[in-house]
Amino acid sequence: MELNISLAQMNIQLGNLEKNYLKALEFLKEARKSHAHLVLFPELWSSGYDLKNQAQHAHQNLELISELRRQAQENGLYIGGSLITYDAGHYYNTFILIAPSGQITGQYHKIHLFGPLNEDRYFAPGHSPVLASVADLTSGLAICYDLRFPELFRAYLNHNADSFLLVAQWPAPRLEHWETLLRARAIENLALVAACNAVGTTGKVTNGGSSLIISPWGEVLARGSIREEDFVQATIDLANISEVRSNFPALQDRQEVHFTVRH
Repeated sequence: MELNISLAQMNIQLGNLEKNYLKALEFLKEARKSHAHLVLFPELWSSGYDLKNQAQHAHQNLELISELRRQAQENGLYIGGSLITYDAGHYYNTFILIAPSGQITGQYHKIHLFGPLNEDRYFAPGHSPVLASVADLTSGLAICYDLRFPELFRAYLNHNADSFLLVAQWPAPRLEHWETLLRARAIENLALVAACNAVGTTGKVTNGGSSLIISPWGEVLARGSIREEDFVQATIDLANISEVRSNFPALQDRQEVHFTVRH
């Protein structure tokens, strides 16, 4: 089976859901024309890091999520990205993945909150990794700073993930880290990686673009611009994942490592 993955690399307008949604509709139109199966939007794509107005954005995002469910159903698409959400007295940075049926198939609260952007002041951390089905893929969901914590991705692997979907506002000054870490997560887990970043300056953050789709062998299959909005796309032969894992035994050769501290 082949899967057409698309990354909607946006220049997010801080605090302006209307403009951001209109841009998202343009990307969805492009996805429909190109016969995409999955479209990812960046982290907090409807609002950016306008956290002082999180209550307003969380309320508006309820209606937005309903609209995205309708769009997914009408266009036969998986649609994913992160939004500000509110639940049981807490605000979260939440990756929501919607299936072509219009149902929410994955809802992941960001576990690793990024202090320099005050996420830990405004959001509660998530506590549970989330796996979601995308066609024949079993995908682990992650958001931006999560990328620096390989134990999350190994936990996904231990629960039979064959792919990782990640959305971000990753800054331009650390763009070399972005590609290095994404390729490492693909290589060490022999997993497909699709990572959608924002681009341009949103508030105090200048995002680096370079959204990437990476094979289980660590090859870059598609790459976004570092300066402009971009629609990044690759068609994946899903059989390639099992072939790589069958032909290279690293996952089967893993050993539990124990050590004793000697004084």
